[in-house]
Amino acid sequence: MQVEFKQINAVTKEVNLSVEAERADKEYKRYLNKSARDVQIPGFRKGKAPLSMVERMHADTIRDYFLKHIVDIIFEEAVKDHDIHFLLYPEVKDITWEPGSEMNIVIEIEHEPDIDFKQTEGLRVPYTPVSLENEAMKYLKHLAEENANVIDIEIAEDNDMVTTEMSFKTGNTVHKHGAVLFAGDKFPQRSFKELAGSKTGDLIDIPISGKSIKLMTKQNIAELDNDTEYPCSVMVNSVTRYTIPAIDDDFARDMEFENLEEMKSKVMADLEKRVEHQNFNGENLAVISKLYIDNYFDLPSRTIDYLAEKDLERMDKPEWKKYYEYQIKMQIAQEMITYYTVSNLKKRIELEITDEMKDEYIEHEAILEDKSVGAYKETHQDEMDNENFPEEMRTYFILRKLAAVSEFHIPDPEDQHYDDEYIEDAEIIEEIPEPNTAKGNQEDK
Repeated sequence: MQVEFKQINAVTKEVNLSVEAERADKEYKRYLNKSARDVQIPGFRKGKAPLSMVERMHADTIRDYFLKHIVDIIFEEAVKDHDIHFLLYPEVKDITWEPGSEMNIVIEIEHEPDIDFKQTEGLRVPYTPVSLENEAMKYLKHLAEENANVIDIEIAEDNDMVTTEMSFKTGNTVHKHGAVLFAGDKFPQRSFKELAGSKTGDLIDIPISGKSIKLMTKQNIAELDNDTEYPCSVMVNSVTRYTIPAIDDDFARDMEFENLEEMKSKVMADLEKRVEHQNFNGENLAVISKLYIDNYFDLPSRTIDYLAEKDLERMDKPEWKKYYEYQIKMQIAQEMITYYTVSNLKKRIELEITDEMKDEYIEHEAILEDKSVGAYKETHQDEMDNENFPEEMRTYFILRKLAAVSEFHIPDPEDQHYDDEYIEDAEIIEEIPEPNTAKGNQEDK
């Protein structure tokens, strides 16, 4: 058997297998003899009909099954003899064979890319670091939201929350459901200008689409057409307003500080270490992105399609699939870029993890989770005992090593380009769960 390879792109190659005529004929006769034992021919006991008759009556079927059988045998030999690694299952592109002739098999496989990095040191990497001041303000805003008040309002204004009982008809059926709406137009499918100026006890007629009714009532009412507007009677039960305190000196004093400046300084001091380590991870990811941009490689599209489909199969409602398919494929592609880049870096950069480095990595992870080292070890002991943990550490330190010899710069917004692709007419349904990408499902042989 002869084996030849033809590289299609960085992750796809053709494997051309040539099987000698003598062996192909021998394998066919062996398969024919085996098949004949299971064939029932009228006038003969099962398995006792002459081979020539069996072959004449079932030639096409036997040939088809034989070719599938021989491909498995030949390809498995080639994999062992030539150390072929591939993702998923091989795709048979062509088989040519006639009795007495050489058999030729063309198989296409997808595999991990072998990346020849143009440069790994002295990279100029675009990265916008996490700002300590911005993180402090995020924390203060979150704290203010936690201390927000919900107050009763007499007359609804824009963005006020209106608790209602909504009634509408489909055919001869009257439906009544509680629903929380908003006055104005801020929240798509939930806000209605007709509610501005309303008060408790008002009954308001509002045309509402079937899609919005499903969203607000959390009822998947089959009779409702998403794009049709239905006359709805909305009874206002209450009007409330969500009020968030201003982040000022008064708010700081309520939190037992002298003033806002003192409070902000304390928050920044508490967050400083965590932000520093967030930027360590951010720089690592930026290095990966830079290496991918500078050393672009194709991704295994068939494998991505397969993994996405397996992930989509786990969704309970088929109608959700088309809304998440693009997002899931993008997530899988990003994971592959990271994995393949890091995998190829590890082949080129030798790094032994010392006990000191292990302690440093655990401290890094503990800081990110705002835990003491002891508490982190207690909650993550199973992960630390896992065989993948040393590889996670190697990844971190290899990227930190490259980051240390890279120049980071804040990118110009005008130089950043984003895909304009989006999923049109995506229904926003609150009950739809966040998708999880399919990890670890690649069959790398």
